[in-house]
Amino acid sequence: MFIEDNNALNKKDFDALIELTKNGGIQFTFSAHAVKVGDNGYHFLNEPLDREGKRNKHYPFFKKILKSILSKHNLKLKTIHRMAINITFNNGFVKEVPLHEDHPFPHKQCLLYLNDSTGTTDIPFYNKSITPQTNKAILFESKDHKHFFPDLGVRVVCVFTFSI
Repeated sequence: MFIEDNNALNKKDFDALIELTKNGGIQFTFSAHAVKVGDNGYHFLNEPLDREGKRNKHYPFFKKILKSILSKHNLKLKTIHRMAINITFNNGFVKEVPLHEDHPFPHKQCLLYLNDSTGTTDIPFYNKSITPQTNKAILFESKDHKHFFPDLGVRVVCVFTFSI
């Protein structure tokens, strides 16, 4: 399964998401690694649902966003494994993160790009290199993937891992 949706959310939901992320509604924390400790993948993140299952107050809103994208493609959500909003930038140390899968078990993934940016997402299994565009989503099986840090500015992406 590989789905690319260039208009993932309706205007109302997308505008609410942008408002939440840009105007202090979400607090971001700094992380010194992207995939593994020591990879120098410096970025900012917020996790409405972390890897241990802890939810923050934004979980219901992000669950609604994910369900909206999935229903548009006739996919029914079974379990959410993780939700995160990542803000990456040219950090001067590395240009890309290592190839990785987000979990050691089968899952699906949805990346929702919140802005136009350089810093592609590459998924070798599908021979895809996706350029971030505002309100674009990609959905795919648990396959090795990586992203590049933007040349300038920031790259803002919602990451959802789930089962259907």
